[in-house]
Amino acid sequence: MRIGLFTNFCLIFIVLVLSLLILLSSQVLGTLDDITAAERQKHRSLQLANELFQSSEDLTKMARSYVTTGDPAYERFFFEILDIRNGKRPRPRDYPTTYWNVTDPPAPTALGKAISLIDLMRREGFSERELDLLQQAQKNSDNLVNLEKQAFAAIKGLYDDGHGNFTVSRAPDRDFAISLLFGERYKAEKARIMAPISQFMRELDNRTQTTLSDLQSKFQQQILLILAVLCTALFVVAVATVYMRRNILHPLDYLSRQASSIAQGSYSTRCDISTHNEIAELGAGFNTMAEAIEHEIIKLKQVEESLRERLKEINCFYAIRRGMESGSLEEVCRTIFANLIAAMQFPHITTIRIEIDGKQFVSGQYDKEHARGLCKQIMVYGQPYGWMEVSYSEEQPFLLPEEQNLIDVIGDDLGKWLERKQAEARILVERELRVRDAAIREFAAHVERMREEDRKYIAREIHDELGQLLAALHLELSLLKGVENSKNEKVEVIRRNMSELVDKATQSVRGVAEHLRPASLGLGIISALKKLTDEFRKHSGLSCSLHLTQAPVDLDEDQTVAIFRIVQESLTNVARHAEASRVEITLSRNADDLIVEVRDNGKGFDSADAARKKSFGLLGMRERAAVLGGGIDITSIPRQGTVVSLHMPIKQNERIS
Repeated sequence: MRIGLFTNFCLIFIVLVLSLLILLSSQVLGTLDDITAAERQKHRSLQLANELFQSSEDLTKMARSYVTTGDPAYERFFFEILDIRNGKRPRPRDYPTTYWNVTDPPAPTALGKAISLIDLMRREGFSERELDLLQQAQKNSDNLVNLEKQAFAAIKGLYDDGHGNFTVSRAPDRDFAISLLFGERYKAEKARIMAPISQFMRELDNRTQTTLSDLQSKFQQQILLILAVLCTALFVVAVATVYMRRNILHPLDYLSRQASSIAQGSYSTRCDISTHNEIAELGAGFNTMAEAIEHEIIKLKQVEESLRERLKEINCFYAIRRGMESGSLEEVCRTIFANLIAAMQFPHITTIRIEIDGKQFVSGQYDKEHARGLCKQIMVYGQPYGWMEVSYSEEQPFLLPEEQNLIDVIGDDLGKWLERKQAEARILVERELRVRDAAIREFAAHVERMREEDRKYIAREIHDELGQLLAALHLELSLLKGVENSKNEKVEVIRRNMSELVDKATQSVRGVAEHLRPASLGLGIISALKKLTDEFRKHSGLSCSLHLTQAPVDLDEDQTVAIFRIVQESLTNVARHAEASRVEITLSRNADDLIVEVRDNGKGFDSADAARKKSFGLLGMRERAAVLGGGIDITSIPRQGTVVSLHMPIKQNERIS
């Protein structure tokens, strides 16, 4: 049998078996569902029958409790139970047998639809015989209810008028009511209720047990059928496995061994397969392939000799490329001479000349009077940069096509090497420039820090030393009031003038010290900007508003001084050049940067012109920001104002606790 037919047969068999198993499984599941449904119906039926019995018990309990205690709640519960059973009152959703043990009625939300107990039994599909028994039990229970109603009437002083109506009024008779509910007649009526219920239970049990037995028998038959199908499938699988081993796996193993023999170099190997399937055709194809391989091997041996000639050219190419990895131009040219001449067809008469950027390099046996030659132009970044000339000094057949290709590739590689060298030189220059720029910025930062330290020192000396001297002088002048010469009007005028001069000098000293090193810098950038804004508003007369971020800002001293000086320089430029009437200063921050903006409504200026003139004020602000890793954007439109925006990375101030 052919493998394709065999696999189709196996596939069809597997599909059929699986389909049959699925069908049988679905039937088994259906049977299980039927068994479950029968069990549930039996349970519901028994529950309804028990409810009939339990409702009769609950009515008896409520009736006896009422005639014994006289509590009207038991009477109300009695009629509620009766109305629920007869379908006159909504049935509670959760109605267990102990429902009426509670003293409160069910909640309104827990009530369902009103339906009688007999209607519920009809819905469950009871037989006519079973329904007759249940109805007989309920009829007997209703007879018992009449006795209970007669007892209720006796408690209230109402008696039967002979027509079944309790309209005759006499004195209440509790003993008569108790004798009705606890007498022999009442017990006999209770016994009559249980007889049909017991018969119903036997009928129901026999019917449901018969149904369940039939379903279980059907379930067992279906399981046996599934087992029979599985056994048949296992037998077929065993037969198919034996067939596959004998007619497919063993021939394939033999074919694999023959293929391994060819892989080991035995190209005369052939295979003989006696099966009548696709593997036999594969063996025939294998033999054809083995013959073709043997023929190609013979041809490859013929090509091998030619490849040896090309191998030295390839070795030359890689040796030159390795030589280009390091070394100077002279060393690269010597490497090209040594390897390219050895790779040529006639190395003893080969000469090479390389001319690059006005420099000329020639091989040891270069002959200007060569008979044949070939030039290769060397290109660097797409521009001619030099030449490489390979020539023979004798009249011999010129270069082979492969040798010409080798010369072209070496010339292209030499051009790329020159490009790489130039790029490396540019990278070194750029790296050195970056190092120098970083050093300059670091030096500028150091100079700025030294300048701030000097300002701080000078401001402290002026404030502490000169300020104290002026204060002492002012005190001495104030003491002159008490001396006798103070009565001299001229001396008093001189004293007052000197006192005023000392006050002005004191204010001047404080102003110079504040300008050199504002005391508010020690309180943080927010306090410093507030003080700077107040001073600018006071001296310039312009409207100046400050908008601060709500987030906390904690900067180190270098950042605080840089931001303060940049804002100070910006306000100075506004006062001197902008002709503005309003200035806004905004301090905000995002996740990583602190942003400071100084915006005015002045006449603006030409940014490009300012860049060409190299304004030292703007240049100083940019340098201060760059030293701390920030940047400044200056946007100015003529007659529309100027915006100076500072972006600076936040470096948290490290404090020693």
